[in-house]
This record gives sequence, structure tokens and C-alpha cells, in this order.
Amino acid sequence: MADMQQSENSLSRGKKKILPVAKIFLINPGSAGSFCGPGMITLLKAIKETGNVRQACETMGMSYSKGWKLLKVIESWIGFPLTVRHQGGKGGGEAYLTEQGSAFLEKHQAFLAECQHAVQHIFDRYYREGFDS
Repeated sequence: MADMQQSENSLSRGKKKILPVAKIFLINPGSAGSFCGPGMITLLKAIKETGNVRQACETMGMSYSKGWKLLKVIESWIGFPLTVRHQGGKGGGEAYLTEQGSAFLEKHQAFLAECQHAVQHIFDRYYREGFDS
């Protein structure tokens, strides 16, 4: 925490603070594109909160078909279902994270937090005195 405070203080320029932000993607080197990035994690969290894939996609500004596609892609790569989805017709369906899906989300969020902490530590090492030194 002291390192973070020191870096915020030393990199403040007036009212502006400079902080590093890392975006982490999981990829399969043999295929095009990522199978788990920030959008997927946001989608899983939104499904957990709303209980509905369509509603989760709407809150993200994502099309319903893209949300379904993302879920199918990641589930095929990790080898287990992240969600249980029930079609609902007029009243709307429901969706919730499986036990494995909840565990995956929790583990991945911890992984991302640790990555961000490491990025902050590296940033502090290189830019402790600012950009002009």
C-alpha cells in the first residue's frame, strides 16, 4: 500500500494522477483471437447479477447473439459449462453461473487483481521518480 501511495504522489501532476491499467486476455496460441478477456468476465458478472443472458448483454451494450457466442467459445475451450440457461419465451429466460462457473469467475478475478498488483509494482520501479528522470 505504501508503494501505491508513493507512486500516486510522485506521479501527480496538478490534479492528474497517472496509474497503470493492465488488460489481460487468455488466448489459445493455435487459434485466432482470445477466448477470455475483460468482456467475458463482465458478461459473467452481469449474468450473475441479472439472472438473464439477454439482460446481461443489454447492460453491457452487447448484442444477445454475441453474448451467446462468447459463452459457447469459452465453454468449449475450458471444457465445462459456466452457466445454466433456460429459454423463457415471452417472460424471458433465466441464467445462472454453475458451481464451476462461479469458481472460475472468482479465481479469474483473483488472478486479474494479482496481475494488476504486479503491474503497479513494475510501474513503481520504473517511474517512481516520474517520467522525466
